[in-house]
Amino acid sequence: KTRDERGQQRDGDDAVSSCPSHLQSRDQTMAAGELSASTATPSLQAQQSGHQLDTLHGVYFPCLQSILGVILFLRLTHITSQAGCLFTSLLILVSSASTLFTWSSLSAIVTNGQIQGSSGPYYIISRTLGADIGCSLGLLYYIGNTLSCSMFVLGAAEAVQHSVRAYYARWGYGFSGHIFRWDVQLLAILLVVSMAGCVHVGTKYVTLFSNLFLCVTLTSILCVCMGCALFAMGLEEGNLQPYDRSFMENLWPRYEPDPYTGVVPNFFSCLALVYPCVTGMLAGTSKSLHLKNPSMSIPKGTFWAIMTCTFVYLTVCWLFGMTISNRTLKVDKFVTASVSYPHELVVRVGVIVSCLGLILGCMSTAPNLIAAMSSDNVLPFLAILRQDCEGDQPRKALWFTAILVALPTLGGNLDHVSPYATIFYLLMYAGLNAATCISGYVKPPGFRPTFRYFHWSVSFVGFVWCLGL
Repeated sequence: KTRDERGQQRDGDDAVSSCPSHLQSRDQTMAAGELSASTATPSLQAQQSGHQLDTLHGVYFPCLQSILGVILFLRLTHITSQAGCLFTSLLILVSSASTLFTWSSLSAIVTNGQIQGSSGPYYIISRTLGADIGCSLGLLYYIGNTLSCSMFVLGAAEAVQHSVRAYYARWGYGFSGHIFRWDVQLLAILLVVSMAGCVHVGTKYVTLFSNLFLCVTLTSILCVCMGCALFAMGLEEGNLQPYDRSFMENLWPRYEPDPYTGVVPNFFSCLALVYPCVTGMLAGTSKSLHLKNPSMSIPKGTFWAIMTCTFVYLTVCWLFGMTISNRTLKVDKFVTASVSYPHELVVRVGVIVSCLGLILGCMSTAPNLIAAMSSDNVLPFLAILRQDCEGDQPRKALWFTAILVALPTLGGNLDHVSPYATIFYLLMYAGLNAATCISGYVKPPGFRPTFRYFHWSVSFVGFVWCLGL
């Protein structure tokens, strides 16, 4: 053996010895299974491993679907009317910068040796930084994921409510959109129970239709941008009126009471609404076991997904802010559907279908995350959520997650849930940057990332950035 090979073997032995005994036994069992699979025929081995996804389908598209959420259609135009195009762009760039710093730390983790296991981000972080740190960050990520799922549920219910209100207003009937006082909460709970039931039946259909949900989202964005551009040129008005067209009216902040809640927002409350737009960068790690080259696909696909979504958010912000009046953007929170081309139903139905796809995605990944943490015995109170046997669907964790998703929906408005989701995601990103910064500075034997753009100082800046936000 050469000197480099002997050094890599010593680093690997030290990394294994630093893991807790129960994690070692679990990983050794998985390694034994992989050794037995290696003796099979090449075709059977490829079928069992499932290493068939490239960067585009395994990382870029899942991250794109998770980042392009309900805030883009239901809140970004309203935030633009309050904070102005300049400060809304600043909010988007500041939020995206925190994800870029965290992307550097995540890339260092996924390039630290071979990725094994199917528990997604928790498995990768816990096997690299330690089970205690992995469980702490995994718990924050789990709570943030459930709160995001609550936002998607409330977004779907609000899209239905706005669509019903617009239908009655078109025929000259005054209708507030509420059938009774708690109708939004009831619809949200029904959505949670039905989506959890779909996942309970089987998650293979969620994976099968994931690309369809993404196509619906991208089609809705295209219809929204086309409709706004045609409205600005006076070629198409959609469901708006000519007096709704006003140029350069939303350049600067104009904070006024919300027409529905009566709350006067400020810069930081708008930040709490904007930040969930940029979360979802860890979606690519959930399919790490099925990637051809995870250490290359995850950093590359995640980076371009962040860049693409940042461009989309900035485009929608300036396109609507520079062409539609301030009053219209404040009153009509679903103005993206009102101005869409060729028909508003394309966006209204598309947003609801997109939210349902995001709910199914959260319902299928979050229970696996909490079940993986419970199987490591780091947090004893999670033992009740442990899977009965290896490979079974964590149904107890699924319905536990459904209860946690349903509770925030009782608020009836996603504006009340968004700040808490922002806090948990920022804490998780700050913790990930801090742990990677310390590991990169101390340089323990088990931490040898090959990501060329990683430096511990970048992770430190990311930690301070997320903590400041």
